[in-house]
Order: sequence, then structure tokens, then C-alpha cells
Amino acid sequence: MARVAFIKLFTGLNLGVSQLAGELQRAGHDTRIIYFKDYVVLPEGGALGSLQADLTGVWVAARARRMNINCYRPISEREYGLLFDVLAEFRPDLIGFSLTSVPFKECAAVTRRVKERFSVPVIWGGSGPSLEPERALEHADLVCVGEGENLIVELAAALDAGSDYSGVKGLCFTRNGEVVRNPPGPLPEFEQIAIPDFEEARTLHINDDRLRRDVYPPNLGRQYCIMTQRGCPYSCSFCIESVYQEQYGHSVRRRSVDVVIEELLLAKHKHGVQAVVFYDDVFTTHPKWLREFAPRYKAEIGLPFWCYTYPRTTRKEDILMLKDAGLAAITIGIQSGSMSVLKEYNRPIPAEMSIRAAQDLVDCGVDAFFDLITESEFESEETCRETFEFLLAFPRAMKTVGFYPMTKFPTYGYTNKVKTQQRVNTLSAQDYEFWHRMYLLTRTDLPVEKIRAIADSPEVRRTPTLVDELLPDTLPFFYLDHYAINLEDALGHDRVAAAPADAQDGAPVTWAGMT
Repeated sequence: MARVAFIKLFTGLNLGVSQLAGELQRAGHDTRIIYFKDYVVLPEGGALGSLQADLTGVWVAARARRMNINCYRPISEREYGLLFDVLAEFRPDLIGFSLTSVPFKECAAVTRRVKERFSVPVIWGGSGPSLEPERALEHADLVCVGEGENLIVELAAALDAGSDYSGVKGLCFTRNGEVVRNPPGPLPEFEQIAIPDFEEARTLHINDDRLRRDVYPPNLGRQYCIMTQRGCPYSCSFCIESVYQEQYGHSVRRRSVDVVIEELLLAKHKHGVQAVVFYDDVFTTHPKWLREFAPRYKAEIGLPFWCYTYPRTTRKEDILMLKDAGLAAITIGIQSGSMSVLKEYNRPIPAEMSIRAAQDLVDCGVDAFFDLITESEFESEETCRETFEFLLAFPRAMKTVGFYPMTKFPTYGYTNKVKTQQRVNTLSAQDYEFWHRMYLLTRTDLPVEKIRAIADSPEVRRTPTLVDELLPDTLPFFYLDHYAINLEDALGHDRVAAAPADAQDGAPVTWAGMT
């Protein structure tokens, strides 16, 4: 039996470490999951004594307040001591770190301290190391590229047997100063993957100089996160899915309804969850699967749930069916109201289709939200006006939790396009101060012509804050926040998401339902 400790730096999207721990437990190995530190949301520029990740995201919240979403309080020596004590007590044969591209710097620092104290292999995995394995190997002994269920079990078996693991498929490491990148293995049989391990007895949380044992993942409250499928039928240039499709081909795999219901029944009875978050990139694909799923979910699970949809896959009859089954909230990706910008994002969705899909959501009576990306290198005064006019026609009942300027993650198609075309956004910070407020005005009850007149006012253009009293002081959380124990970060895959806009400055914030 091998002993594997997973360190999830900055509590967030928990499925990766939980899934791998489930695979190892099923194979007869022992695991611990240590959630180490939490992100906090702070006003842009941070606060005295706070730090932020190199790829800190910006969230434009209520009244266009700009917040940084990947900030944290420095790791204290006491917190390091608690981490070392937990690891020494467990005596791992392997230590794994799961990360996106965001906390590379921070994960490198923690890895260095861990390697000073423990002479066991350290492996990095997740979207960040998969995108940049050579960079990850500057800090880790091993890197898992791609999906890791098969790799982690094979690696653990080799460590347990004391045998050579250099041939494990999907593994990267250095030999004599040269990077060795093994060929990828077959993708895991998605129908056969283990149930993720959320067992409280094997889960710990270290934050604010405090160790908590026997915890359910601390950012989930009484929510349960699950993926019924991997992959996406679309390939937006700002999403990691587009990179995965280039590397592994276009593949959308979905588990059977039987297997999904089995996992949810276990979560409901074992963990007492009260709501479900479906992390699927687009839940509303495969109408036949949805027709089988909905009555089973209603009869056997019966909990409110959130999911994500896409304009092309939003069908009114399916939404009504899902609502009857328990769908309480849904988010649809819009990202821009300008067709020229959407083409640059590789998602040329006609405005009429998006408006129709949104109206269907509203007509079905679900709590409906939309995502919007702003401040990309392909924006201009003209495209901002196009988005503004689009939002004036967009159903008023569609809610927003705020807007997200584009983040250029490494190796993404969007990032490469910006580099090769040497695109530079010429709009100023004040231009966006203005346009963000105009976008928010479209979510108020003001008449359309009144909003348009405000947008055409030279005085408002010079001083955008003049309209702040017309804007809501808070924005709604996009899921069932009363099922969350607090508002904590779960940014997950390297892509744009949504968050509650009424979090207090410096308070943790939950990204429940991020895909």
C-alpha cells in the first residue's frame, strides 16, 4: 500500500484531488487531502500585507468596483509548521500538488519548503502543469500531463513495489538534465472512474494559522460538485478546452445516468448535501441523456441544482424538464455582444440566438445568469457600443454577478493570437469605467431610451461615477449561496467565471459551479 498526500494550494475547485484520491483508495492505497490556504477578494491594488498571484484576475463587481480575485494573506511559519506536522504524521511515499496556471509561483515556494523537509517524490498535476510541463519541472520531480487517473494508480503501485516508474505513460521528468516526456496513455474509461473521495476523515484544511481536521471540502458548504461529462463540443479560444482538443483531439465523454445517480445518492446520504453543482462545461448537451436523467434525478435525488449552458444547446423543452427535476439556477455564456469579438473568441453566436436562448430561460422561470468578458485585446469603442446595444435587447430578467476582463493564460489560442497579431487594446481605464457602468445599467428597470440617453451624455462620459446612484449596490450570487458555509474561491480551470458581487472586501468568495 502506497501513501499519497495531495496538497491543494488555495481552496478551490476540488474535483481533481478528490478524483485521484478516490482512484487510489479503490486500488488499495491510502491518501490525505490537505487544503492549504484560501484566496481572498480585495479591491484592485490589494490591501496592506496581502499578496496576489501573477495571473490575478479582475472582477468588475457592483457599481463597477474593481476587485482582484486571486489574493491571499502570506503563508506564515506556523502554517508551514502545521503542514509539515500533518505530512510527518502521515509519512507519504508521494506528495502531489494540484494547480491551475494561476498559483505557479506560490506552488513553487511551497514545493521548495516541502522538499527541504521530505525526501519523497513530488508530482505536480492539473491544467497549469499540463500546459507547461517543462516549467513545472523546474520545481517538481514529476509532472502529470493530462488526465491522471491511470497515471496516479500506476505510479503508486510502482512506489509500493519499489520498482521503476519511469515508463508510466503521461509522466514527465528530467534525466541527466534533459526533460523526458512520456507519450500519453489512453484516456481513462470515464464510465469506470472511481467516485471522488470527499471523506472527512482523510481531509484537512490549513488557513489563518489554524488546522482543521475531518472536514468536508471547506468551500463547498452543503453543496456537492460533480461532472457527468468531460470535454466540450465547442472550442472557445480563451478556454483550456481548446488546448486539450489540440493535444488530444475532440472528445466529449459522458457517464451513464445510472453511474451519475449512484454517485449522487452516496453524496446525499453520506455527506448530507443539500444542493448539487454540475461542473460540466456545457450540461445541456445530449438531449436523449437529459430525458433519461431528469426523471431519475427528480425521483431519487430531488435536490436543487445549478448547471452551465450554451446558446446553441439551450432548448426550452429541456430547461422545463430540468426545472421540474430540480434545476434552480443556470448560467449561460454570452461573453460579448459584438460578433467581431466573438469571432476572435471562436464562438460566433448570432445575437438573435443568444437573446432567444436567454428569453427561454426567463420564460421557464429558473434563476438565470450570464457571463460577460470585457477588456480583451479585440475590444474597441465600436465593439463596446455593440455589446451595450445587445444588452439593451437582452432580457432584463437575466442577471449578472459582474464582468471579467480577459486573462491571457499561457499557450491558449487567444493568447497566441494576441501575440502573433500584436494586438493592443487602445481603450483607456476611464473608457471601461464608463462602459462597465453602461452594461450594468441595462440590468436596471430604467427605460431603454433613458439608458441610451445616459450613454450618449458627454457629462457622464467624462465622469462615469455620476450614474452610480442608479446602479444596484450589490449584485446577486449566481447559485444557492445559502447552501455555502461561506463565500470562498474555487476558480478551477483557467477560464472566466462568475462570483458573488456582495462579498465584503477581503472576505473569501465561493465560485460554486465553475466548470
